Amino acid sequence: MKQSALLRDWEWLQDQVIPPLVESRDRQSKQVWSIGSMEDAIAVTVAFADSVGVRQRDGLRAYVSGCRPPTAPISFASADLGSVPPASRAAWFRPEQRRWVPQPAIADQVIMGEPDGLVDLVTLRTVGDLDAGPDAPAHSRLKRGGYLLVVEPSAAVPTDLRPVDDEGRLFQRVTAPGDNGGAAVVTPIDPTDTLARHQWHQELVNQHINLARSLARRFLHRGEPADDLEQVAFLALIKAARRFDPGYQNAFSTYATVSILGELKRHFRDKTWMLRVPRSTQELYLSIKDAREELGHQLGRSPTLEDIAVYLGVGVDQVIEATEAGGTYWPASLDVYGPDGERTVDVPVADASLDGAIDRQQLRALLPRLNDRERLILKRIYFDGETQQRVAEEIGASQMQVSRLLARTLGKLRRWCNEDGHERGDRRVEPHQRESLLV
Repeated sequence: MKQSALLRDWEWLQDQVIPPLVESRDRQSKQVWSIGSMEDAIAVTVAFADSVGVRQRDGLRAYVSGCRPPTAPISFASADLGSVPPASRAAWFRPEQRRWVPQPAIADQVIMGEPDGLVDLVTLRTVGDLDAGPDAPAHSRLKRGGYLLVVEPSAAVPTDLRPVDDEGRLFQRVTAPGDNGGAAVVTPIDPTDTLARHQWHQELVNQHINLARSLARRFLHRGEPADDLEQVAFLALIKAARRFDPGYQNAFSTYATVSILGELKRHFRDKTWMLRVPRSTQELYLSIKDAREELGHQLGRSPTLEDIAVYLGVGVDQVIEATEAGGTYWPASLDVYGPDGERTVDVPVADASLDGAIDRQQLRALLPRLNDRERLILKRIYFDGETQQRVAEEIGASQMQVSRLLARTLGKLRRWCNEDGHERGDRRVEPHQRESLLV
C-alpha cells in the first residue's frame, strides 16, 4: 500500500501547513478535506493535534472521500514516522504488529465522507484530483483564505489560488467561494462514520470470522455450495458489525449469531427455491428432512407421516403440504430423458387455438339452422359490436325482446352442440363456453 509522504515531511507540515490553520483558528473546529488518501488526512490531523492538542472545541475534523473504504486497519510503517519526534509518535500512535496505528483520539476526528460546508484545507495527491467533487471542483469548497495542499508538487493550479511555498505544494485561495462560478456544495454525512468506528467494525469482523464459517456449515448438504453459504454468512457478519450498538450491553457474538442465521435462512427462502413458498412451509420441509433421518435411526424403519407429525408437533396435513411444496425446490427438467430415450416428465398441453378452430367449424354447420332474425342478432352483437338497444331499433323491437331472443338463440346452439357432441363422442360444451363459439 502506498503510504502518505506527508508524515515524512513532518517539519514542512509544522512550518508551512499547520501555522496558517492555527492562526486562523476560531471557536469552531477546523475542517480539512482529503481526497483519495486516508493517510494524508491522518497526517494533517496528527500534525494539527500535536501543535494545539486535541480538545473538543478547537480540534480538527478531517473528511476523506474519493477513495474506497479500507479493507484492513490503517497503519504506518516505521519509515513513514521516521521524521516524527518520538514523543509525538508515542502520543498519537500505538505499535501493533510492527506497524503504527493512529490512536482513537486521532481516528475519531477522521470522518469517512464529504464535508457539510466550506473547508479550511483541501488535500490532494495530484492536481488532477481537483475535480473530484460530485457537483463542483474540490477547490470551490475552500473558504476565502483557505489552503490547497498538493502532495506531489505541480504548477498547474486554478488562477484563484496563489502559491505559498517555493515547492509548489501549498496554495491559498484569494477569492470568495462562487466568484469563479464554483458553488459550495453541502453533502449530508453521517458524523458517526469515523475511521475509529470503521476500524472497530473491522476488528469485530476479524474476531468473529470463524463464528460465521461455523454457522454456514450447519446448512451444508442442503443443495448449496459451501463457498456460497460462507459468502452469505460473511456478508451478514459485516452488516451485523455495522448495526451493532454496544450500548445495549449485549455480546456481539450473540447479536451476530442471530443475524447470520437469519440471513442464511433468508438465502434459502429467497434464492434457492424455484417457486415462491411461505417461509413457515420451507422451514417445516427442512425439519421434515431432519426428522425423517432421526426417526429412521430410532424406529429402525421408514417413518410414516403420522410419526413425523408427532415428532415435530404438527398436523399430518401440514406435513403433507410441506412435503408437496418441497417438490418445488428443484423441479424436474423437461429435457431429461430416461434410459429408453423417452422424456421422464410428460406435460399435458392444451392447444386453445385448436379448440377454437373446432368450435368455429361446428358453429358454421349450425348457423343455417337458425332463422334470419336470430342470425342477424348474433351478427350485430358478436361480430359488429352493436349494443342490444341498437339492434332493437334496427329490427323494430324492444331491448328486452332482443335480450330474450339472444338467450333463446344461444340456448339452441348450446343444445345442438351437446347433441352433436354426444353422437360423435366429443367433449360437452359448457354454458360459459357459448360466447367462445361465436368468436
